[in-house]
Amino acid sequence: MDTETQILQAAERLFIEKGFVATSTTDIAREVGCNQALVHYYYRTKEKLFQKVFIAKFEYIFSMLRQPLESDIGIFEKLQSVVDTYFDMFIDNRKVPFFIFNELILNGERRKVIKEMFFANATREELYRRYCQQIEDAIAKGQIRPIEPMDLYLNIVSLIVFSFITEPLFTDFLDYDDAQRKAFIARRRTEVVETLLRSLKP
Repeated sequence: MDTETQILQAAERLFIEKGFVATSTTDIAREVGCNQALVHYYYRTKEKLFQKVFIAKFEYIFSMLRQPLESDIGIFEKLQSVVDTYFDMFIDNRKVPFFIFNELILNGERRKVIKEMFFANATREELYRRYCQQIEDAIAKGQIRPIEPMDLYLNIVSLIVFSFITEPLFTDFLDYDDAQRKAFIARRRTEVVETLLRSLKP
């Protein structure tokens, strides 16, 4: 693996673990075992390095919609698939939800960068348009109640993300072991799906 890739991977680990402010380019260089000048050589500034990590994570999360939307299954099966996909990803990357939302909420400039670099993209716009069309078609067929596609997406994301952000609080307070933590997330997965399905009944 080349040094540039090693720097990017080390930066991702540290940014997710500690956040942007608490991570320095010195920390990243130490993690890789190179000098700080190489970090700046490849990525110029900590901000540019962070943007590369952040945009990649944000894009990966958004792209999870693609497979369910392109499948021929029904609207409720697609909803189940989206929830399962996000749960599976966050189970393997438990700190990513907090990392993404913490940076977006606390940093107005970060939101501007995301808007300019991420949403101004024809492929992503087409993916979201397709999602909206499928929701509107399901409403027209009487399969689900009228709902704004953005509201439904926010409901999905908020229920899933909140499950992972709050999981350390509840499981630590209740002294859960690893098996109980896994059971907690499994229950949350089921509850999220059932809550969403009930909310969409015509």
